[in-house]
Amino acid sequence: MRRTVALIKLVLRDVERKHLMLAAAGLAYYFLMSLFPGLVLLTAGVAYLPLQGGLPGLTSFLAHVIPAQGLSIIEDLLATISPHRSGLLSFGIIATLWLASIGGKGVIASLDIVYGVNKPRPMWINRVLACVLTLIVGILMLLAISLTLAGPMLRDFLSTVVPVESWWPRLWPYLQWVLAALFIFAAIELLYILAPNVDPAQRLTIPGALVATATWMALVWGLGFYFHYFGTLKFYRFYGILASPIAFMIWLYCGAGAFILGAQVNASLREQAQVELTKNTESQRRRRAS
Repeated sequence: MRRTVALIKLVLRDVERKHLMLAAAGLAYYFLMSLFPGLVLLTAGVAYLPLQGGLPGLTSFLAHVIPAQGLSIIEDLLATISPHRSGLLSFGIIATLWLASIGGKGVIASLDIVYGVNKPRPMWINRVLACVLTLIVGILMLLAISLTLAGPMLRDFLSTVVPVESWWPRLWPYLQWVLAALFIFAAIELLYILAPNVDPAQRLTIPGALVATATWMALVWGLGFYFHYFGTLKFYRFYGILASPIAFMIWLYCGAGAFILGAQVNASLREQAQVELTKNTESQRRRRAS
């Protein structure tokens, strides 16, 4: 218990000292800039999935990782992109990927801040790595969407073994939620491993990824609940037609904050382990000297 309290104090101290909430605001801006080209690539990839209902499946999956108020903006963008995705891709898949990787670039920069990297990678390496990270997250999302679309096939398969038709409609939403949580965890874990310019052998990744995933999923429910029952009228009263975009930006900011918070948990755990190792080494030396 004492160690957990010490870890929480250490995380809060570093969040303030490193100005990580300001870094979260910058990361949210990078996410926003990469949103449209990212959706162009995603809709193009969904079109080639060997399953029907690609875009509805995409929307169904996103409903578990984005609050309803933000999902409405995504749906509007998808409705705009879908009829013209081939024309948009004619701009060049590489160029579109380059624009979509702006979010990956922000991830690399923010994690370098968290870990206190004094010497970042060369700019061209970071840019190529950002494209690779964007591709990895996109592939993970396509896999999650494919599994979402495969729900009826899974139901038909299970029905040959046990009678699932009666309770499947109640079970499937929970399975979708678990699938979304696993996708978020896998994506965050891979970003924690690949993005920062830190020796992987010298850092932890899983504890922070678990914290970031739990915080992200809680934000989806919590912000959706707040905007639906308390914030909608206030937002429309003060911001008018800008209410939905501002609510979406709040979610991006909170999501970026959750991502950075998980990384800081990993960095603080490493620092705490180093401090404890130093204390144990000094105590052993004193015992030998005495």
